[in-house]
Amino acid sequence: MKPLRFWLLTLGFDAWWTLAVWGRERVILLLLISSFLMMALTPSQRRLWVALACMLGIMMDSLWCILGLFEFANSPGLPPWMMALWLGFSAWWLWLLGNVRLTWYWLVPLGAVSGPLAYYIGMRLGAMNLLATPSYVWLLLAVGWAIFLPLISLPILLNRNTRRRT
Repeated sequence: MKPLRFWLLTLGFDAWWTLAVWGRERVILLLLISSFLMMALTPSQRRLWVALACMLGIMMDSLWCILGLFEFANSPGLPPWMMALWLGFSAWWLWLLGNVRLTWYWLVPLGAVSGPLAYYIGMRLGAMNLLATPSYVWLLLAVGWAIFLPLISLPILLNRNTRRRT
């Protein structure tokens, strides 16, 4: 993949993520359309994995809410904009991992740092409020994301290893 295309798609996702977190309910229609478009542009053999990663992300956020770690602004549970964000993230992440040669042992610290950082930025943008002690929340998010990111990356990593052996 050409570096310019990689950076444009990555920066485009970052801008989309920021719009989703900042705009939330105000841009829900755009988020739903764009996240389903990302899914439609995902190669057919990868769509099941995108849907599974999305579902696991929604389950993880729901668990955090049930455990009382945080709540999303103006929502008793997981809001629709966050579900759209999970679908878009899942499609983007599995695309990115297919184009960048990260190994599983890099995904653990990457998840432990980037996951909580995304929630921190979301909190600063008013998308969520902490309900538990901040150090406890950030520690649990770091552990959760250190497990989650390698887990959802397994299909790409395993496929890469299978192709290498043949």
